[in-house]
Amino acid sequence: MTGAARRLTPLWRDLLELRPHDRDHWAALRVGLAIAVPLVVLWAVGRTDLAMFAVFAAFTAVYGRNFPHLSRLRLQLVAGGAQLLSIAVGGAVALSPNRTLLIVPVAALWAFGSSLLADRVRWAPPGPLFQVFAIAAIASSQSTPTRYGQGLVVAVASIAFALLVGYIGRLLWRSAPGRLHNPYTKPIVIPPPVHGALAHATMFAIGAFVAGAIPALIGIGHPYWAMVSAIAALGVPGGYNRVLRATHRFVGTMIGLALGALLLSFHPAGLMAIALIIVLQAAAELFVVRNYSLALIMLTPLVLVMGELGAPVPLGSLIWQRGVETFIGVAVAIVMAIFMARKHGSRSGLDSISS
Repeated sequence: MTGAARRLTPLWRDLLELRPHDRDHWAALRVGLAIAVPLVVLWAVGRTDLAMFAVFAAFTAVYGRNFPHLSRLRLQLVAGGAQLLSIAVGGAVALSPNRTLLIVPVAALWAFGSSLLADRVRWAPPGPLFQVFAIAAIASSQSTPTRYGQGLVVAVASIAFALLVGYIGRLLWRSAPGRLHNPYTKPIVIPPPVHGALAHATMFAIGAFVAGAIPALIGIGHPYWAMVSAIAALGVPGGYNRVLRATHRFVGTMIGLALGALLLSFHPAGLMAIALIIVLQAAAELFVVRNYSLALIMLTPLVLVMGELGAPVPLGSLIWQRGVETFIGVAVAIVMAIFMARKHGSRSGLDSISS
């Protein structure tokens, strides 16, 4: 076995590693709350069909995990704007009679542009994952002009609430006795060189397009699941880390599908489904930094439950599609990671701009 092969082969200790807890409960609380309130409001008014708009907008809360409150607010304003624009463009594509042909190329182009913004702002978590997920998922759902307009209103309100949740801790921190300083630290933000950012964006665009085109040509129902899997794996620096992340995603998804099948066998609906989404998203946020596989065990059934709120699909078909498309996405990411590692080496420009 060559040295390059050893560097690209995940080790069991890395797959099983559980990193130390670092205020993860606060991030989980913020994200859970940001998702909970909009979903409960939609349930109360009988509009759970708009839940997808609310959830993708609420993902604004995942940015700036351990940043100081004011720095988090600034970062989330940018990320929230990117999420809203992704939702708006995805909704416009959903209105087109040719949406099935447009989803993959539009999402790939969106990955390119969102990656440039991500590298310029250096938001955390890095990369265009949530923007591509939002634009492609919403574009895949058939819509009407009225529903589109209502969805945008829901998205704006959800983003505003996520910003409030992310900042309100500043007031609570200041009012708490004995709090002399804020323990959160913000890393120095140094934008990458333009040529490096372009190469990085090209990597995401190619990965998203290839991963989405394969299931689209085969005729599987959710090409964006493959696109998101590829982008998630490519979003970390270094060939070894990308292969490791892809392996984490596949293993976590397979276990998560078993959990999802169990949960969906109870046919959760209404408030029960919303409660599951909230709990699963908060649990995923607890582990996403500590062990990515554990996070995917929670995120996979969450996506399945979200699908049940929107347009229910037979359980067997849904699980099969998720499994196959995850495999396609991580396979594309692994092939690209190996190719880039062999061509550019483990310290390539593509990797260095991600670190």
